[in-house]
Amino acid sequence: MNMPTRIVIALVVALVAGGGYMTFDKMRGAEWVVSPQQIAEAQAKGQTGYESRPGTVTVRPIRSETADVLPMKWALIGLVAGLFAFRATGKKKAVKA
Repeated sequence: MNMPTRIVIALVVALVAGGGYMTFDKMRGAEWVVSPQQIAEAQAKGQTGYESRPGTVTVRPIRSETADVLPMKWALIGLVAGLFAFRATGKKKAVKA
């Protein structure tokens, strides 16, 4: 396999892996402890805010402590996946008997 094809395959794999983890984290709300949507839903039901546990009502969104690290996590996962794909698409060495 020639070099440009290997690079394109590695880039596609890196983007899919990093984007997949980003989508997964966004779907599970990893960026928020209490999201704006949770507060809006609670207020739509007539409550003053989101009740995270009995007696504790949150009226403003709270970001997770690890929210700032998430983009680096996605980039590293993409980079590692791309490197694996680049390495896997290389020429195989002949086995000496």
